[in-house]
Amino acid sequence: MILKIVQLSDCHLQGDPAATYRGENADRNLQKVWASARTWCPDLVLLTGDLSEDASGASYRRLAAMLETSVPILALPGNHDDGVVMHRYFPRGPWKGPMLYERGNWCIVMTDSTRRGKVGGYFSEKDIDAVARALNQTSQEHLLVALHHQPISVETPWIDRYPLHDPDRFLDVVCSEPRVRCVLWGHIHHHFATQRDGILMLGAPSTAVNTVPGATRFTPDEAGPACRRLELNGDGEVVYGQIYAAG
Repeated sequence: MILKIVQLSDCHLQGDPAATYRGENADRNLQKVWASARTWCPDLVLLTGDLSEDASGASYRRLAAMLETSVPILALPGNHDDGVVMHRYFPRGPWKGPMLYERGNWCIVMTDSTRRGKVGGYFSEKDIDAVARALNQTSQEHLLVALHHQPISVETPWIDRYPLHDPDRFLDVVCSEPRVRCVLWGHIHHHFATQRDGILMLGAPSTAVNTVPGATRFTPDEAGPACRRLELNGDGEVVYGQIYAAG
């Protein structure tokens, strides 16, 4: 069995659909990206934070209506989101601690790395313990862990100022679990991929506007908005790529 996932991240919608984000209309760009992504026929949609720029109910309501899909939608918050408001429109998420979604021989572990009033990510000791319990709770053969903030440097200075704070505790727990195949996140507004202790580490592009990797300041990438596509294979392999906005 192959589980096909579309990861949409950093949509930055606002209450006013005509509002701009970094000079772009986030609604229009998301619609174009989703038009391309849905033709790939995913089994699951994964939303990894900063869905809204202003945390307004109108932005979440519009996003939920825009997706118009019969497949499950999993969502976790970013630093621009309000989890209480977001929860009303996206009930499947880590609203009371890590959430597990099992399908085939995979388990997706959703975590909330946000802290009110902070741009960077944060896990308390209690949060780390909850992540460890969640990993132990599932008996699935392969695990994917999702959060909003990058737990490692992505070698792009402007966003590396706002990573997951004190990530070693989180990484110790994740990397000590031999069934973890992939850790993925949003937040960084560009494609990023590397390996750590045999685990695939993936940062996602934004559906609104992306930056040139390695930039000291946010520098728009002419390739345009995009999303991540993932194929989780039954043997634990993760195949990934990007889907760009329809013309």
